[in-house]
Amino acid sequence: MDGVTPSSAAGMARHAPLLVGDPLLTGQQTLAIGVNVRARTENTPLALELQRRYPSAFATYNKQIRRARLQVGDVWIWRESTPYLAFLIVRESSVGATRPRYVDAAMLRLIRDGRLEGIKSLAIAPLGRDDELPSILEALQLTLPMAKFPVVIYSHYAPNVAAEAPIIG
Repeated sequence: MDGVTPSSAAGMARHAPLLVGDPLLTGQQTLAIGVNVRARTENTPLALELQRRYPSAFATYNKQIRRARLQVGDVWIWRESTPYLAFLIVRESSVGATRPRYVDAAMLRLIRDGRLEGIKSLAIAPLGRDDELPSILEALQLTLPMAKFPVVIYSHYAPNVAAEAPIIG
């Protein structure tokens, strides 16, 4: 976990476990993923696998973006899969930086509207690059204590590695 200080990792552990593994194997009901507001394809291994597994979700998200219904800091939820997918719009472009203020805004919306959206548990996939992890964790530290549902955070993607016990919800 390069770039994660012991104090930031310890602080997160109080609010949500910090995991390394495959978020696609999560036992949580909802998987939060970081996306960009231009709906451009991102080229990380996790993003490519998500697009391969859930093409309808990404096509529908792209339509919402083209209709200008979403902006950075917003959340869009796809409920037609298991787990549900919560698209957190945390970047302005596919090559842009993940902005902590957008992570904060998206998480506040997700936590505020989570019960209305039917969210019972949440796994947060890696939201940015390794060098962005400390600032992302800092943003999450501010919002996660308000969550009324269990949350786990994946700091790094390890394909086909289960990192948690399943949670029914």
